Amino acid sequence: MASESNGGVLLHPLVLWSGWVIGPGAWALHLLGSYLLVSRACENGSMWLLHGTTLVTLLLSLAGAAVAWRQWGRAGRSWPGSGDGEAGRIRFMAVMGLLISALSALLIVAEGIPNFFLDPCL
Repeated sequence: MASESNGGVLLHPLVLWSGWVIGPGAWALHLLGSYLLVSRACENGSMWLLHGTTLVTLLLSLAGAAVAWRQWGRAGRSWPGSGDGEAGRIRFMAVMGLLISALSALLIVAEGIPNFFLDPCL
């Protein structure tokens, strides 16, 4: 079931949910991937696996934010209000998807910073 927003642009609910799912999914993937790869980084003595995991998941989270930003632009790029009806719900989904994906990107960066300063064999 698709929804119409301003200008007749078709916004599919799965696209609106992508901002809510891609960012936290990338953060969870980073957390799990870093946990699984730290022993291999200790054995090899190189941190490129951990840095690569951080970079890939950060880009994935930013892609989720970009999708949400694009959907917000299609919905009119105004702040969602309480009396906007369906357009307000679409804007709310897009704005919250953008914020959740941005927060997930910030968490990925915060988890990746110690890899530059700490030895993986601790």
